[in-house]
Amino acid sequence: MIRAVIPLYLMLILLCSCSGPSGDLDEAGLKGKVKSITEHQYDARHEAGSWVPGDPSFYGHRIIHYDKDGVYTKSIALSAFNDTTGYTTCRREGGELVEEKYVSTVEDRTTRSLMERVSDEQVNFEVWEGDRLYYEGANYFDARGRISRQIRVVNDLEVTNHYVYEKDLLVENYQLDHTGQRTLTQLYEYVEFDGKGNWTRKLVYVGTEKIVPDLVVTREIEYYR
Repeated sequence: MIRAVIPLYLMLILLCSCSGPSGDLDEAGLKGKVKSITEHQYDARHEAGSWVPGDPSFYGHRIIHYDKDGVYTKSIALSAFNDTTGYTTCRREGGELVEEKYVSTVEDRTTRSLMERVSDEQVNFEVWEGDRLYYEGANYFDARGRISRQIRVVNDLEVTNHYVYEKDLLVENYQLDHTGQRTLTQLYEYVEFDGKGNWTRKLVYVGTEKIVPDLVVTREIEYYR
């Protein structure tokens, strides 16, 4: 049976699959000629007056690659120990991303995301596990090409994620079930940035208040010269 609720950290990973009409770097809020991003997720630990990375999380480790034109090309899923657990490849038609395929290297599993642009504001998608439709839905984008809302239909039930921004940064992600009830919320606080202005460490709070963070996410960003 397909689970109707997908964890929010997985939904963030899936954002790579459904870009808006602007460039992929712009849609991701990235500045400069980014070549790759290595991202790691940890349990939050309080140390010397600040929140620092603790034990690595089971999920949330990946490398995202961009070409010299700022186009997302592939990503690699990692274990907490930097071993490759899967990889994602892209297929484009006329520059438009139409298919993304994830192959697990530790399981006999392939996931395909098929995309169809309806307008600058909407991209429909289907996610397949082998020959089984896992879920389907649509992404909706703001004037800057950033995802603002995602609707998914799972087991004939509609689930909606909303994305809230302040300037270039995603600050809130919340999920509503088919009745309109809020079921999941994550808040984000950005605490470190590199010289280009891209964040390199953020805190993730599960819930509607920023009291004690649950996760620390770090990024190492490589740039083209």
